[in-house]
Amino acid sequence: MEPDVEFVRILICEPQSEVRALLAYVVERLGHEPVFPADPKGNDLPSADIVLLEPADPDARAAAEALLRGSGNIPVVCTSIYPDFGQAGSLHPLAYLVKPFGLAELERALTAAVERAAAPDQRRPAA
Repeated sequence: MEPDVEFVRILICEPQSEVRALLAYVVERLGHEPVFPADPKGNDLPSADIVLLEPADPDARAAAEALLRGSGNIPVVCTSIYPDFGQAGSLHPLAYLVKPFGLAELERALTAAVERAAAPDQRRPAA
């Protein structure tokens, strides 16, 4: 089933509660549904069309990797405290934003991910 370009579920894997709340706010403001792992280790993941994560956090990476294994080619957006020195690895992020980043930058990255999610033939290659 292809996601509706007007409404997608975005899995947010971010260890800091304040940042997680801000990311959820932006996702909702863009008209989408933020969803979260049921536990920090990535077990019992909700379905999602996009993954938004902090790749420096091992639990966030594990949750994202588990979702990607189970669901195939899902667009990934990374938001990290570190520059991209390869820690995103096999996630093949569509965007990699270094904190602090501007709200407009996050919105652009999420909009691009929504567009990618709506176009299955344009998704990242399967790992």
